[in-house]
Amino acid sequence: MAKKRKPQPIAPPPHSTFRSRKRARQVTTLFHKYSQKRDEAIARARAGGCNVDEVVTLARDGGCGVEDALSFNASASNLARRNNISSSQTALLDEVKKWVEKLSEIGGREVYQRASQMNTSLFSTSKWVLGVLGRWGWLDGLPIDDALSSKCDNSGHGNHQSKNMKKNLIRRDVRLLEIGAINTQLLNAAGRTRVQKVNSKDHIGDAQAGHTEKLEQRCYRLQVKAIDILSTDPRIQQIDFFEYPLPDVNNGSVSTENSTSSFSQRNPPYDVLVNSMVLNCVTTPEQRGRMLQLCYQHLRPGGVLFLVLPKLCLKQSKFMTCKYFEEILEGGVGFKILDEVAKDSPKLAFYVLRRPENDTKTTKKWNDNFECVRVLNSGKKFRNFFAISLSKEYLLRE
Repeated sequence: MAKKRKPQPIAPPPHSTFRSRKRARQVTTLFHKYSQKRDEAIARARAGGCNVDEVVTLARDGGCGVEDALSFNASASNLARRNNISSSQTALLDEVKKWVEKLSEIGGREVYQRASQMNTSLFSTSKWVLGVLGRWGWLDGLPIDDALSSKCDNSGHGNHQSKNMKKNLIRRDVRLLEIGAINTQLLNAAGRTRVQKVNSKDHIGDAQAGHTEKLEQRCYRLQVKAIDILSTDPRIQQIDFFEYPLPDVNNGSVSTENSTSSFSQRNPPYDVLVNSMVLNCVTTPEQRGRMLQLCYQHLRPGGVLFLVLPKLCLKQSKFMTCKYFEEILEGGVGFKILDEVAKDSPKLAFYVLRRPENDTKTTKKWNDNFECVRVLNSGKKFRNFFAISLSKEYLLRE
């Protein structure tokens, strides 16, 4: 009789890489599921009168490893003894503890990031982003003359005269923010250089007249800032996107939602934002809507957002369809979808979204349904729970 194989752990040993794409997909799927269940349990605990602020910090900071789970258990026990909570509240805290332990079993966010690196190695979001920016001519920088730049921005066309005019203008670097960066591909692209041979000018009496010089030049005029809630590289700033300082385009200063944030600094609006496989990782509909609205605010008028998310979220969700998602993007948030640079993929949805040059609140086609989560599909096929809820109150404060 054949011996039964011992079940293999889903997560690889610490500091090792994933070798199986199937196992990497299992980790990312379970991480999203357990994170959503954990946050739902936290919301129920708060609604039940539990003060879980002391123990939620681990979840917010991306912990949930084995040591973090033990720390959570100790904090929860101390909290229960100190507050003398009821049995129903104890049950609510136990539910939170259950999903925190589930996350620790698969290695927490650290292992999730390694699995994501395995998945993204098979498709490079940065290559797609650089390809689109290259077609627009943005990799050579943006003209400082914004009036002329707006005529040719986000377009692969343009007459010969306008192209010559743009070549003669002084250019600046393209400011790009990558949200939820799990690799340094865009950072590496921004730092890439090439050696170019340049003939020196002839000078009377110059012994080196006609000499060919080699100059090191940057390949792309990109200024990249990469952030993530748990940094995997020293060049990636560790910060929650929801706490990242907002630009104040009126006076050049920066405002933040939390005035006590230690990350306040001068921060001009960005030309490009990259949000790849991040929106679907946010666990609540309200936070997903908030992320889209923040992306809009971080962009300058005329700036673009590269958005990537799984098609399952749009085609197998009880609360979402492709058409309704695009209504939210355009009517609710205010983006314009650039269909001319659309990309199709069997499993991923790619969007290039532009913030209009002359954006006003009156141009947005607000629908009160954007504030709530409604069931749009029913049946066994629709087993995904992806949903988005926008805040009209926040929209009015923009």
